[in-house]
Amino acid sequence: MIAIDRVPERLELARTYAGAEVLNYEEDTVLEALREMTSGRGPDSCIDAVGLEAHGGGLDGFYDRVKQTLRLETDRPTALRLAIQSCRKGGVVSIPGVYGGLLDKFPLGAAFNKGLSLKMGQTHVQRYTRPLLERIERGDIDPSGIITHRLKLDDAPAAYRTFRDKQDNCIKVVLTP
Repeated sequence: MIAIDRVPERLELARTYAGAEVLNYEEDTVLEALREMTSGRGPDSCIDAVGLEAHGGGLDGFYDRVKQTLRLETDRPTALRLAIQSCRKGGVVSIPGVYGGLLDKFPLGAAFNKGLSLKMGQTHVQRYTRPLLERIERGDIDPSGIITHRLKLDDAPAAYRTFRDKQDNCIKVVLTP
């Protein structure tokens, strides 16, 4: 597993809790690094878990920010473009990251020519909550390492703003009634 981000704390979480190799897209040439790591083939599968709020460097990132500022584009598909460009022929691109509207410069031709399978949609939380909770209760999974904030339920609006605005290294908030 390879995690790609620009925030050191999130990269460290991926390294520590998922055993992932990590790439910082502000420091690494991601496409080249992925090709090198996979002997030129590309990853078997890629996940865009970010969606419309993706940040990106280079011309693509600048292009998306300008289009969004001018209200000519609703989403920033930087991570999705990278996933499609990186994935091997016949691979799978999963998109649980939320998109809300129009995408510009979407490389559909590349996805088509590579024969990629695109799987997308919001995660069906009700389907996964019970099995996940059971694994946590059995001790198979310890989520405590990603909890960065514990607050009272009344603090939920402020906690959401902290998370949304990426302040105070907020990763996961646990609310107590």
